[in-house]
Amino acid sequence: MHSQTWNNKALSPSARAKLLLAELSHDEKMAQLGCVFPFGENAQDFDWISSQVPLGIGQVSTLEMRRCDTLEECAAWQRRVQEIVMANSPHQIPAIFHMEGLCGAFLQDSTSFPSGIARGAGWDPELEAEIARTVSRQEAACGITQIFATVLDVTRDPRMGRQGESYGEDPTLAAALGAAYTRGIQSTKTAGRKPESVAKHFLAFHNSQGGIHGTHSDTPLRLLREIYAKPFQAAINAGLKGIMPCYDSLNGEPVSASKELLTGLLRKEMGFDGLCVSDYGAVGNAHRVQHIGESFAEAGYRCMEAGMDMELPSTTGWNEELKAMFQSGEANIAVLDRAVLRVLEAKFRMGLFEHPYALQGEELKKAFSDPQDREMSLQSARESLVLLKNDVALPLKKRSKKSRSSAPMPTAHVSFSAAIPTCA
Repeated sequence: MHSQTWNNKALSPSARAKLLLAELSHDEKMAQLGCVFPFGENAQDFDWISSQVPLGIGQVSTLEMRRCDTLEECAAWQRRVQEIVMANSPHQIPAIFHMEGLCGAFLQDSTSFPSGIARGAGWDPELEAEIARTVSRQEAACGITQIFATVLDVTRDPRMGRQGESYGEDPTLAAALGAAYTRGIQSTKTAGRKPESVAKHFLAFHNSQGGIHGTHSDTPLRLLREIYAKPFQAAINAGLKGIMPCYDSLNGEPVSASKELLTGLLRKEMGFDGLCVSDYGAVGNAHRVQHIGESFAEAGYRCMEAGMDMELPSTTGWNEELKAMFQSGEANIAVLDRAVLRVLEAKFRMGLFEHPYALQGEELKKAFSDPQDREMSLQSARESLVLLKNDVALPLKKRSKKSRSSAPMPTAHVSFSAAIPTCA
């Protein structure tokens, strides 16, 4: 008979998470909701990194991996940091390492892909899933299991500076491609690890005043549900396990601190059951810019109570003051336990307790050496081409002298087998 302990691999991630949560001290719980961002000189200062994770940590930002000269350096860095995190954790809990993943991994020798707006022009869900599988494999090989993609913002204002991240203005297209990308990321298992997709930015982020980043959004409820929530609902239906709320205030309420949006709409109505992580600095922004609470700690509690599970890339609102609020009973301890439980369950789902470290040697190189990856990137680039004006260029004649290649250009085919629902 299997032992009923959290390190029993035969138990479900949910059961293991509940058993481990029961063993954690208050300080350990708070550590699991935080993140460390080794940046600049600190990225290689492992004594500094250790000082930031005295009881372990929930997540580690890997954005500075882009400065490594070789792929092996990237993987060695992950292994070293993970060793520090687990050694400092009384229960040897590994960290989640996160990285962007929209256009490929920020890693040496990784495969780069066209932007979201370009891939949207390809109308090719099957190719989108293949791209996601490549990104998932390459990031997981370096120990990264939370991938910040895909961007499900429906964008209809060309003044919005981040328009290029999105699939475009059509919610059905964004829903089809976003669901395909989600399935691609989360159906790939590399070295025992299963990465999870983090869709962003929930909700109506690109429908902001004047197309300005992080400002107010006035969006009628019907438009909110039928247009802006539709791609997120499709991704959730496809099994999405990660959500990143936006910086905006929506219809008068900051999204990152909105219980109505992060719990009522996202979890209860739309059925999301994964991990909700803050955009970089969003919890601090809720207090500093949107004037939530009388302190960063009060704003942090409001965000956690609303349904935010982790603060990235470092702890501003989820600080020592908030920890004291939980200890004194000023803040509801059940809110803390709920967030920690979701974090632990995600780590068990990802396979981190059994497979915490990046690959090395030939196994690492193999994950980045599939020639099909570059062919896929080229195919996506070709499919993204858009003819803005037809000056007798179409239809193409056979063996046209204007053609640069005798090989036919690939054609994107889109088939929606079933209607993609709007938000429930």
